[in-house]
Amino acid sequence: MDSVRKQEKSSELSKDEAADLQDSVQKLTDKYIAKIDEALAHKEKDITTV
Repeated sequence: MDSVRKQEKSSELSKDEAADLQDSVQKLTDKYIAKIDEALAHKEKDITTV
């Protein structure tokens, strides 16, 4: 995200391109956070059933 903001500030990217890239990065971040949360829930279940 910082890289995209820096490129936008230095006019390497347009505002639309920067917004699209930030949206893509956020979607990927959310996807992997969901996977981590799922793995955590599974691990907590394993620990509590022992």
